[in-house]
Amino acid sequence: MLESKAIYLQKVKLQNMSLILQNIWRLEAVSRIELVDMTRLTSGTITNLTQELIQRRIIRESESNSESVGRKRVNLRFDNSLYSIIGLDIGRTTIGAVMTDLMGNILGTIEYGTVGINDPEAVLSLIDPFVRKLIATAESQRRTIIGMGVSIPGPMDQSTGKLRYPPHFPGWNEYPIRSTLEQRYGIKVWIEDDARTSALAERWFGIGRGGKDLLFVSMGMGIGGGVIQNGSILRGANGLYSQIGHMSLMLDGPVCDCGNIGCWEALGSIPGILKRWSGEGGFSEFIQEVREGKARAVQCMQETIRMVEMSLTSLFNLYDPDVIVLGGKLYPYLTPYMEEIVAKVRNRVFDGASERVFIEPSTFGDMQSLMGAVALVFGRVLEQPQLVIEGSQSLRQ
Repeated sequence: MLESKAIYLQKVKLQNMSLILQNIWRLEAVSRIELVDMTRLTSGTITNLTQELIQRRIIRESESNSESVGRKRVNLRFDNSLYSIIGLDIGRTTIGAVMTDLMGNILGTIEYGTVGINDPEAVLSLIDPFVRKLIATAESQRRTIIGMGVSIPGPMDQSTGKLRYPPHFPGWNEYPIRSTLEQRYGIKVWIEDDARTSALAERWFGIGRGGKDLLFVSMGMGIGGGVIQNGSILRGANGLYSQIGHMSLMLDGPVCDCGNIGCWEALGSIPGILKRWSGEGGFSEFIQEVREGKARAVQCMQETIRMVEMSLTSLFNLYDPDVIVLGGKLYPYLTPYMEEIVAKVRNRVFDGASERVFIEPSTFGDMQSLMGAVALVFGRVLEQPQLVIEGSQSLRQ
């Protein structure tokens, strides 16, 4: 009975710490008095818990910039001096790695092309020396690596850490990516669909930091989505929530790798665009023909824009987000058409909702998935502060 009570009290303590951390992160700097008002915790509880968080070097004290006469208010902020996070972005054509401090400031990054390399071991071997260098750098700076986040095309089985038939990603089905990386580096690893990690990058470090409900749409070699609602990523009963690239746009369209017919991904991703264009060369040649006004390429681009308009309208009606954020390798080529796209979406949504249709570009551009991998770990720390409180032993299995 005593043990059960101790476990319960520890659970409550960690929940209160999480509440404190999320409020400090949301406002960037906040006083203890303000935390009492926000959390409804007692001043004694706030004092004790924030003191422990300071001792653990998760947060720090700083004086406010107030010009008022008298004693300056002491604010609490995140401390970026001790902890680091490693992020991996394993894509269909590239692989990248990054190390940041706790606040997401980049300490080192690199990217390699992987076109034509389908063997997972070969892909991981390519980035391995740099990851080990990052780990060595953290050790030399006496930094503690909290964990590693991995952004990778889905869908996946979160319970096993394996991918499940990811479209356009040969060689990776059932590969035990999570356990492989944990064994290789001795670091706790979390994995997530790349579109969802991109949404998490906005949730913790970008547009959604203030707690907005948002939908991230990634358009590139595939098309995916990530939904943030009430601050959390949504996954669904089978982990397939927000697989938006696999909603049908054509009844008699091509068969997608997922088995569905007429998927947005099969039609509107970069490979889908090239199939509809049927021209000579790759995507750069297609874009060049669009710029030159070649009829077939221009028609294909206009069809692509219509698909984006249709899809974003449906997604707004389905999810009703505060904001839709667009990213991925295709998005930069759509920017000249975005004013037109947004206007069409506003004309097609429910009456009364058009004025609150907000569609924004991603915060981190080419770094979106990498920052999402970092955000995957950072979010876990805010929700489960025991990952840091219990020390480095809790990070190893």
